[in-house]
Amino acid sequence: MQRSNKINRQIVGLIATIFLGTLVLISLLTAYFLGDYYLRQKKKDMRSVFNELKVMQEDGNLYEEDNQIPLTALFDRYSVCVIILGPDGESLVKSNSDSEVLSQQLSFSMYSKDDSVKILQTTDEYQIFTCKFPGADDRYLAFRGCLPDGNIVFMRTSYAGISRTLHITNRFFLFMVVVALGISTVISHYVIKSFSKPLYGIIDITKRISNFDFQARYYPQRVYNELDDLGEHINEMSTTLKRAIEQLRDANESLKHDLEVREETENMRKEFVSNVSHELKTPIALIQGYAEGLQEGIMEDENSRQIYLDIIIDEANKMNRLVREMLILNQLEAGQMNIDYVDFNLTEMIDSVVDSNKINFEAQNITYSFINKEECYVHADEFLVEQVITNFISNAIHYVLNENVINVKYEFVKKGKVRISVFNSGNNISKKDIKHIWEKFYKADKARSREYGGSGIGLSVVKATMDLLHEKYGVDNLENGVEFWFELSLAKDTKTTKNS
Repeated sequence: MQRSNKINRQIVGLIATIFLGTLVLISLLTAYFLGDYYLRQKKKDMRSVFNELKVMQEDGNLYEEDNQIPLTALFDRYSVCVIILGPDGESLVKSNSDSEVLSQQLSFSMYSKDDSVKILQTTDEYQIFTCKFPGADDRYLAFRGCLPDGNIVFMRTSYAGISRTLHITNRFFLFMVVVALGISTVISHYVIKSFSKPLYGIIDITKRISNFDFQARYYPQRVYNELDDLGEHINEMSTTLKRAIEQLRDANESLKHDLEVREETENMRKEFVSNVSHELKTPIALIQGYAEGLQEGIMEDENSRQIYLDIIIDEANKMNRLVREMLILNQLEAGQMNIDYVDFNLTEMIDSVVDSNKINFEAQNITYSFINKEECYVHADEFLVEQVITNFISNAIHYVLNENVINVKYEFVKKGKVRISVFNSGNNISKKDIKHIWEKFYKADKARSREYGGSGIGLSVVKATMDLLHEKYGVDNLENGVEFWFELSLAKDTKTTKNS
């Protein structure tokens, strides 16, 4: 990824500008004040030489021949030409310069009224001044003083030497400015590049976070600084933001689910009202019609009136059964049905349901048999299981055809489970209908359902019950009929023999 180095260039440029500005300021200050400072330093040097000469004179060894070498070294150290004259004008001490020239220059400074002489400092012991001596092209800084023994000290140094020194110093300083600026720029570039590396890392992390990539993490440098502090705060921000987004996503999913459930509940309510209205419309119309017929005395004989009453009672029973099944189904689907798990005899329950339907068997000339009949104890809710068996046998009675055979059997399909099956001879259920038979109010054969008083919710009750018990159930098309089945858990102490 190509990076922009704007910040590097900006910081290097800023540092170079500050450095260059500082050096330019120093150069200007040097140009204006170095000359005065140098002149003041030379004046101080002359005073130092004069003071040392005074000490040597007071010690009595100033004019000794053996002292000439130390004096010469003193004069060379401070870069001055010196001569000491006695009262008769005799040269007592001199530097390597021509003593006659120095004597003439001393006389000129003492007696000349030339305008070139400019007094800089005057005390009781000495006088410092600048002067242009006859025959010389340059101005000089000169010192004239009187030792305690009355001898005169004269020393000078060339102004041209001072100017030359200043010129060389300024040129060297300018050269050093250029070199230092180049070196500092290069060093600053690499130092700032190294310093800004973690900053680029932080930029990459924030870009990834903006794209919801919360796996990006910042790892501190070996030497901890404020950028590492910023990086760790970004890590904390990333973690907090990730948690907040996950909570928001969960809240949105929950809200979406709630809205879907609400919409589904509303659709179920509308469908329920529509289906109930449809199911109740026919029996209510029949009851109303036959009741009005009785009220108006259409049937004069007792037998006809009894038929009307039987029809009214039958339709009322159908309505009662429909309402009862709807209430049970509503409790099952809403999870409001309390499950009471007990061990009970399944064989006795099946016999009881069959006995209650014997009249229907005889009325429709149905051949009934209980295959593999033996005692079997299961662990489940007795009331709910009875509803399932009742609905399966009622469904078989409604749709039995051809040989008019209904068989009930159970077999031990696997350890701890028993499968109860209810078979009725007749037509198979079409593939189109078999997917919907567990739905409320769905009737594959509406004419037969009306004839036998089917409500259309019996199998829905079975489905809701088995889902609540967490047991398997289903339907299979056989060669000569249809078989509905469901499974239950055996009671713990039940001994089983697998059926062949």
